Amino acid sequence: ASLWQRGAEGSQAALRRCSSRRMKTQRRPPLDHISGMRALLSGWIVLGHYCSFPPQEGVFTLLLGRGYVAVQGFIILSGFITHYAYHDARYDAWPAVLRFYAKRFGAILGSYYLFYALTAAWRVCFDWDGVVAHADSMLLSLVLCQAWLTGVPGRVSVPGGDDNYPNVPAWTLSTLAFSWLLFPLLQSWLRAASGATRLGWLPPLLLCLLLVLAPVPLRLLLHGGMSWATYGCAYHWPPFRVPDFAFGMCVAEALVRTRWGEALGRRAPRLFGRLADAIVPLFLLLVGVAHWPGEDGSWPNRAWSRLNFEPIWLTAAAPLFGLFLFASSCGDGGAFAGALRHPALSSLGELGFQVYLSHYLIMWAFLKLETAAPSLDILAGANASAAPALPPLPPPPPPPPPETADLAALFSLPPSGKGRFGHISYMMASLLCTYAVAGVVRSNVDPTLRRLLASGPPEPAAWRGGGPPLLANPGAAGAGGASDPAEPSEVGAALRAVP
Repeated sequence: ASLWQRGAEGSQAALRRCSSRRMKTQRRPPLDHISGMRALLSGWIVLGHYCSFPPQEGVFTLLLGRGYVAVQGFIILSGFITHYAYHDARYDAWPAVLRFYAKRFGAILGSYYLFYALTAAWRVCFDWDGVVAHADSMLLSLVLCQAWLTGVPGRVSVPGGDDNYPNVPAWTLSTLAFSWLLFPLLQSWLRAASGATRLGWLPPLLLCLLLVLAPVPLRLLLHGGMSWATYGCAYHWPPFRVPDFAFGMCVAEALVRTRWGEALGRRAPRLFGRLADAIVPLFLLLVGVAHWPGEDGSWPNRAWSRLNFEPIWLTAAAPLFGLFLFASSCGDGGAFAGALRHPALSSLGELGFQVYLSHYLIMWAFLKLETAAPSLDILAGANASAAPALPPLPPPPPPPPPETADLAALFSLPPSGKGRFGHISYMMASLLCTYAVAGVVRSNVDPTLRRLLASGPPEPAAWRGGGPPLLANPGAAGAGGASDPAEPSEVGAALRAVP
């Protein structure tokens, strides 16, 4: 009887611990503004790709031309929300690690391979010479490894060019995939380095920030500029972007150590919101206005992204991103974070990766349609004689710079000195079609693959009962073996921000 009683008490204690852990996870404050932030970052990148090349003077041209700042924001945001959402998980056995990989990669592989197939078909039809010349990138893209080509010695990487076949923007997922693979190790390291003190997150955060900010300025100071190969490596190469991802994780750890920002929000309910609101105009001023002109004092040409000190912006915005993420998650978050919580922005933000993967293909299709539209005037030839006389056409635009011609040739399009789209109607139609296609794929393709990967085959008998130890978690109080976080619907908006 005594043995039975002790067993019953042990079972009840285990149930109480599980219930307490579940309630703790459910009480996690939702980060409703994260999806809105992703909507702005993805829109920034897409509109930047629609801009003219080389950039021309304008109010927003410099801001849109610095899409690499938004890419860094995406990487930091991925590290932040992944660690925030999966903070309670313990990856000390292979089953837990594989479940994380299934959920993380299952959320994007459906979209990735769908648009890989469609873009490869487009390349075969309109750019066969490019397919033959860059077959290595085509093959590596099948296993999310195309971004590693930028680290090959002697290989020149032009952003948006050779090393990104067939789908140009998909290199970002290739870069992020390496950080996702390292996430269990990074989480274990962060717990060990942070210890049990309230400010234990500070040394890892400062270390990651140093690794993010130091390399590019040191390169510029020592060598006075960057080649395309070095620029592509600093921009694309997966190991170089791991510190950005880890920095986002450290910001999330700081938020966790301050009780999800609730304590700070109670002590100073408006202070952090005002700080987050102050960061926004400072960010726009620095990224959208400050620039280094060309050698002759003019607006920089297409090579501007690697001239003078411009490459600093590959990583320089990290402190602003990190501070905004922390401040906007404490208390009320401020007015700008409140605007990011708008349902329209939140809905668009959930389509971030799908928009990112699909917009180049849809842009190419509408550019082809626009260039083919004048030839359709032959259909109106029967009524040409009855039509009123038209005024003479304006003179053609001046020939574009060589870089513009090269970029147009990359898309198998006639060169244009005025930018990608000649008419705003085609650009708007391309944008609407991009978001519509992204919504369909997000709703139908990705959930199916994610469920299939999450279910997976039955675990081997050797893994049952916890499995072999994989990662040590010193400093993780109460780890209690491998565990898995709650599903997105149970955690709330914090996990809905994870695509």
